[in-house]
This record gives sequence, C-alpha cells and structure tokens, in this order.
Amino acid sequence: MKTEFTFGDIVSVAGYENRIFYVDAWSEIERTDEWGVSEYVEFELTDAINGEFLDAYETDLRLVCRKQFAEDYLLEYDETNYPEPTGPSFHFTDDYSFGIGYAKKEAVGMTKGPKETEKTARALSAQEAAERKRETDGLLDEYNDNMRLYETFGDAEYKTKADAVMAKLRREVGE
Repeated sequence: MKTEFTFGDIVSVAGYENRIFYVDAWSEIERTDEWGVSEYVEFELTDAINGEFLDAYETDLRLVCRKQFAEDYLLEYDETNYPEPTGPSFHFTDDYSFGIGYAKKEAVGMTKGPKETEKTARALSAQEAAERKRETDGLLDEYNDNMRLYETFGDAEYKTKADAVMAKLRREVGE
C-alpha cells in the first residue's frame, strides 16, 4: 500500500484540529472477515508540542508540513493556545467515518503561516535540542568518514582523528 505521509511529516488529525503530530510509524492492515478483505493504514503519531501519543487512520490525517520543513515550521509555530496533554494514555480515533470530509475542512490554526511571536520556553528548548542533534549528527558523520578512510587506506592519521571526534562526542554526552 502506498501512503501519502512519511516518517517525520507533521499532520493534523480529525477530532484534534488544534494540535499537530509527527508521523512515527504506520501499519498496513489487511483484515479478512466473512464479507471479504479490507485494507487500510493505521498511523502511530506523536504530538509535536507535548509528546503525547496517538493512533489514527490515514483517512483522519491531513498534511501540515513535510519532514524536510518540519524543524523550521516548529520554530515559528505559535503555541499560545495549544491544548495541554490529556494524560499519559494512548488515544485511538474510533470513528472511522469521521475522516470523510475532514480534508475539506480547514484545521483551526493551520490555514495560515505561523505568527510572529516571542519564542516560548518550549520553543527555545526545542530549538536548543535541534541544534544539539545537528551538532551530534555532524560529529557522527565526521567519525564515520574518518573510520571509513582508515579502513580503506590504513592511515593511522584517520584513526587518530576518529578517536578525537569520539572523545568529543563522549564529552558532549557527559555534559
């Protein structure tokens, strides 16, 4: 089955119009009963702001932002009236037909670009976490590059550089 959404995309969900979620995973389900076989896709989502989990059918989702633009979108996202998490539990959208026509409705707060507001503490911490992740990813790339060069050419200088990068990574994690 082909799905419209991919890992890391930001979506809104029918019944949760004032919230946005990351696509974490999906399951392609083939169900057989006495009337025949039906196929559908069920998504596992994480609230992009407060981390709450949600399972939803593909028909209940609407694309807000593709993965490659998600970080920039969230940095500018207005969290002023964002709903508080309802609890640590999982939520399942149980009305499969609710998604019909949802794509025609515009999700509240999703139709316009993000408003210019002061960065909230949550946005700043998300920005700091994203920056730390970028730095860590860069160091891991550098380490892997040096190790590949060492394994290919056997030059000890590449191994020394890789070890130095690994030491820096360990210091970063220890902070």
